[in-house]
Amino acid sequence: MCGMPQSKAGRAVCKFCDYEEKLIDALGKQEIYDLMAPYECEWIGDGIRIKTVKNVRDIALRGAVAIPHFVTEIAADAFSHCKFLARIELPKGLRSIGDGAFARCRDLFDVFIPESVTHIGKGAFSDCYDLSVIRVAAPSQPDGWDSEWLADCSAKVEWCATDEE
Repeated sequence: MCGMPQSKAGRAVCKFCDYEEKLIDALGKQEIYDLMAPYECEWIGDGIRIKTVKNVRDIALRGAVAIPHFVTEIAADAFSHCKFLARIELPKGLRSIGDGAFARCRDLFDVFIPESVTHIGKGAFSDCYDLSVIRVAAPSQPDGWDSEWLADCSAKVEWCATDEE
């Protein structure tokens, strides 16, 4: 129910947890609470903003994180210093990634940015040493992306990419 869906027997399921995605209105409060438990977050309009990771140690145990499909924003510095984060699955409805959101995630090596992302802040991926390529669905850099979104990051950008590695 999190991350980018893949098709399995005609239904959308998460690559990491094999849980069928549902519209946010169809989820129970407990399901939402369980999915968002690792994060400090807030409701915004038609989605949720992740403000920060509650316990960076949780990320270290998993290595790969799939952001729930109903998250529309990731705030500034939300995942910064999650040094053991290796993979991040961003949902197809994500619209905004804040300044330094994934800064200093030293082990991060796999990122796909969906076309729905219309804003990325300065240094969103700064000091991500293992990140060599960032795959982006958009054909070119959208106007709403800060010109320094890759400041202090040597990753190449692969435009018009798909979410398949």
